[in-house]
This record gives sequence, C-alpha cells and structure tokens, in this order.
Amino acid sequence: MRQLWAFLILLTVPLFGLSLKPNHKYICYVAKVSDGDTIHCRFTAEVSPEVRTYPVRLIGIDTPETGERKKNTPKQEREFERITAKAYHRFVDLSRRDIAKMGLEAKRFTEKLLRDVYVVTLETDVEPTDHYGRVLGYIWLPDGRMLNEEIICHGYALPLTVPPNVKYEKLFRRCFRKAVEEKRGLWGKLAH
Repeated sequence: MRQLWAFLILLTVPLFGLSLKPNHKYICYVAKVSDGDTIHCRFTAEVSPEVRTYPVRLIGIDTPETGERKKNTPKQEREFERITAKAYHRFVDLSRRDIAKMGLEAKRFTEKLLRDVYVVTLETDVEPTDHYGRVLGYIWLPDGRMLNEEIICHGYALPLTVPPNVKYEKLFRRCFRKAVEEKRGLWGKLAH
C-alpha cells in the first residue's frame, strides 16, 4: 500500500514543468492534431508555468498509425484483419500502406471534430502521464461530447485499455462493437 501511495504522489510531480493530478479536469487550448488519437495542447498558467504545447494521448482508443514504418503498424494490420474476419466472415489482406491510409482518415476525422474548437476540457485518470512524457486524457468538447468516445463510436479506432486508466473502458468497448456491427467509419470500408 505504501508503494501505491508513493507512486500516486510521484504522478503529481511536475513533468517537464507540467503539474497534473490524477482524476482531475483542466482547461486545454488545442494547438494541433498529430494523428487520430493524439493532439497537442497548451495549458493554463497554474498547470504549466511556461507557454508550450504538450502531446495529449487520448485514453482508451487506438487509431491506425499514419506512417507505414511505425512499429505498431504490423500489429494493427493483424488486429484489423482478425476483426474483419470475425465480424464480416471475409478475409482482408491489409498492408502497412492500408493501415497508414486508414490512419490518415482517422486523423482527418479528429481534425474535423476539432475544426472550430479552441478550448476543451481534459480529464485525467489514475495516471495523468505516460513513460513517453505524454499527457493522458479524456477530451471533452465544448458541447459536452467526449472526443475519445466520438472517434471510437464513429468507427475510427480500436479499444485500447491500459490499466489503471480504465474509467470509460466499458463505454468504449460498447461503442466499438456497435461501430463494427453498423459498419461505421473504417469498418464500412472493410466490410465490403
């Protein structure tokens, strides 16, 4: 138990000058979209004393990679092929190039959702950052929708659960199943 408390205390220690707490909400100014599941944000002065942007990895979802040479691309090829075979009873032979094209579609979908959005609310979970130095969060749009949920529900992401950040895991899995069943987004193209 002491180790858990020590770990949680370490999570609140500033990372690159950033001070984030577990299970907390922050105002975030959207700077850009890196890919379908990663954006860059600037935070208010109480969170980040210096003006700079930080990468924010959306918790609970995994969009296809945007580059053919990314290390996760082969794993995603197999995962998309497996899901397509199971859901639509057909074999699809995807290449790294196919995954990269789907990744660009997912990025465009995320950009569309954030097109006229400048300020969002970032909600952290148990671990506010990862070992890559990225902020981990659920992004809430000004109209009350969650960006993570919109991406997976519209068929542009796979579920990705990395404990202990599991607050919306059931919601994301339900959305994912429905997107596959209804052939939404990328699943619509893979079903035919």
